[in-house]
Amino acid sequence: MKLEVRNINVGSLVVSAVPIVIFFLALLGGGVKFFIVPDPQLVPMAFFQKVLSVGLYSLLYVVITTAVMVFAAFLYNVFSGVLGLRGFILDIEEVHEHEHE
Repeated sequence: MKLEVRNINVGSLVVSAVPIVIFFLALLGGGVKFFIVPDPQLVPMAFFQKVLSVGLYSLLYVVITTAVMVFAAFLYNVFSGVLGLRGFILDIEEVHEHEHE
């Protein structure tokens, strides 16, 4: 079955699990940046300052990335809905699992 995505609900991007996944990926990236491979300018920072920096880095990363995704979804909705361009097509196949007895 082929489905064409014509509209993306912008609100669903903000209140879904996507920002939480991005936050945890940002925590990993911030941990690597501030603890594992520190910049020479970050060496004199205390442990608490590094933890605070990782948290602020992660929050800012989530806000910026979510804003970019919302803007991209808005542009997609304008191009596919208002201008009438084709959306992307998903080819979905239903898989039947065989019961083994």
